[in-house]
Amino acid sequence: MKKQVRYGIVIASAALVLILIATSALAFPSQNGACTASGCHDSSTGMTISASETTINVEPDTAFSVNIQVQGVSGQNALLLKFPSGVADNALFDYGSLGAEGAVDDGDAADKDADTDQIEVDYGITAPTAPGSYTLHAFAAQHTPNAISVEITVVVTAPAGPGPAFALINGTPKVPLDTETVSLTANITSEVDISEVTLQYSTDNRSTWTNQTMTSSNGLYIGTIPAFPLDTHVVYRIVAVDIDGEESISWDSEYIVSLPPAEPLPQLHYGWLLGAPAILLAYIGTAMEYYDEEKYTRVHGIMLSLAYILTSINVGWLFLEDPSVWNVMNPANLINLSSTILFIHSWHVWLGIISMVLGTLAFLTHIAGWKTCNLGLPAVVIWTILGFTGMYLGVFFTG
Repeated sequence: MKKQVRYGIVIASAALVLILIATSALAFPSQNGACTASGCHDSSTGMTISASETTINVEPDTAFSVNIQVQGVSGQNALLLKFPSGVADNALFDYGSLGAEGAVDDGDAADKDADTDQIEVDYGITAPTAPGSYTLHAFAAQHTPNAISVEITVVVTAPAGPGPAFALINGTPKVPLDTETVSLTANITSEVDISEVTLQYSTDNRSTWTNQTMTSSNGLYIGTIPAFPLDTHVVYRIVAVDIDGEESISWDSEYIVSLPPAEPLPQLHYGWLLGAPAILLAYIGTAMEYYDEEKYTRVHGIMLSLAYILTSINVGWLFLEDPSVWNVMNPANLINLSSTILFIHSWHVWLGIISMVLGTLAFLTHIAGWKTCNLGLPAVVIWTILGFTGMYLGVFFTG
């Protein structure tokens, strides 16, 4: 009778895990990588985001204000707005007291909208010191497969002096391949007519310059830098002269000819691709041994060993993450309730360490022939908890 009760408990647990995996896979597919250092994407399902201005002109190293409003999906209890540092030119701006990425959770002090699933923030942002055209990319994400963004162009212009003034210079693409030319457009103004605009570019660190006359079209001046071999360092600037003979030289811009971006590695951590098979193997193997210990002991050992190997690969994938993720290991975060994400992430990491220690000991004792559930079963239970906290963390962006 005792064996039957234990068997029933394990089977019921395995069934529950199967149901939760099936429903969670539909409700909480991982969004890890939705906003990483390599890029972002939107997957909006009912969310909206807007900025009070999408084009801002400002002088170098000067603060400006922009209001951003987010409407989330009703019924979800986590909503976050920020400027991910690895996206566009976000890392070049200063977000003041809101930190390096200007992150604001729903209900934070900086959130002007008291309603749940809504955020409104008046950002005070300081522009970079170098003149140029920059792109700010604000992202909002929620505890479902919801992510949405708004793009803000910030034109940093030095105070105008005598002669032509450069309001905007834009090069496309910003990081070309060795087969690509760079198309330049420049918005140049002057109190008198402009007589000549010249594009200058150098591939020997400004020792020599190649000159190219820019043409005017619809108020913009246009020029092209030819393709160069891989790793060539290109510096370019624009020289404008008005009919009074006043000459202005723009700020230097530069780029290095690069290889095509590498395809991102498949994201195996924070997901069920490895975690779900590991948990199922562990639960089913345990249930089979409880049902008939003599018949299924070997099968139980094989299935638990496979579960341990899959989990080890899942953990090993962490070493391909950005090193900054290890900052959550600070034990102080275990009691830091000011940030739900940081709090859960810290517990996720420390529980993961404990479960791997238990799992390793269980694996070694099984190889040694010592039959006990005192190590393996707690490891499996913690793995299950880690699976669901990992899904929760996976819907929030990093970078």
